[in-house]
Amino acid sequence: MGLAFVAVVTFVCLVVLKPGHNVVGKIMSRAINLSHGMTVGSGDGFCEWLEKDLVHLAGVVRESGGKQSRRSGLKGSVTGLKGAMAVLKGAAIIEGEIAFLESQMEKLNASPTYTHPKLGFHIYDRNATGWLNVLYKAADVRRNLLASRLDPSVFRGVKIHQLQDGIPLYEPEPGRVPKVEEVADVLEGMTLPAKVFHGYKVYILPFSMGEISGLGSEGYMILGAPPADFRAYENQIAYTIAHEVGHHIHMTFLGVTYEENPEGWDEYMDIRGIPMWTSGGKVNSEGWFRSTEETFAEDVRVLFGTHQAAAWPFGTVYMDPREDQEVAEKLKIFIDRLIDSW
Repeated sequence: MGLAFVAVVTFVCLVVLKPGHNVVGKIMSRAINLSHGMTVGSGDGFCEWLEKDLVHLAGVVRESGGKQSRRSGLKGSVTGLKGAMAVLKGAAIIEGEIAFLESQMEKLNASPTYTHPKLGFHIYDRNATGWLNVLYKAADVRRNLLASRLDPSVFRGVKIHQLQDGIPLYEPEPGRVPKVEEVADVLEGMTLPAKVFHGYKVYILPFSMGEISGLGSEGYMILGAPPADFRAYENQIAYTIAHEVGHHIHMTFLGVTYEENPEGWDEYMDIRGIPMWTSGGKVNSEGWFRSTEETFAEDVRVLFGTHQAAAWPFGTVYMDPREDQEVAEKLKIFIDRLIDSW
């Protein structure tokens, strides 16, 4: 499944997993400190960290008075002035904390769990991803508070059990969170030019997205686990990784939408016998099965993926390109040329 946006990856906290993995280290000594003072990046403590951070942040807003103090204060009065000063002080604290949180996210992104020595792709394990999750969420709540002038109602919009685009999160099936080693093996086994993988990032979620195994965009993928009480199909991880790399390829070298490169997409659709561009829809919906983008990602999976990745039947309504050797060869040439010409 593809994502048509490029942003700092956002996640939410659901479960705590073991073993621990120290990613960043302790909070640095700084002028503006998060008062709960917990260790950032220490093992699997991100859920507890987020809970305490939200309590701390609510205290900052409460002490500033937020919108409440400005409503009760009279313009020009001592009370109104004190209220305005309290709000300014609260906003200054929050701005400083945003800068701190952003620095911690930069450290995490600059310190992947594994980097391939030749292909140059980066993998972030479940704990690193869990910390990116809560740090981004903590910074995002603060940005929303500043935009609302410290309106406490912002806290009601914090949804811990779903991604930014509304995808719900679930407890993963025990022992089925993807491992760094197996992700690296699948990427290394794909028969694609090396430039496809240079700087590419894979974030392994410490939870499941339900029926959605992964989300792909330009330059990165988010990889989830099967949900609890769910029987994963064989080679699901390999299948998902190769498919999401397909989205990375078309978003990077061809275009996120038809309008970005109509000539290129027309050439692709002509090879595949696709009569018109069809945008993707919700996973396993009619729109998804007819999607031009999903078909492209499936083509990459079966033509360039490992044996395990390509073993699953073709996923959209269009013919598996392997059934027609001429179509398969034209597609390989087309995709190789796209990448080489970039």
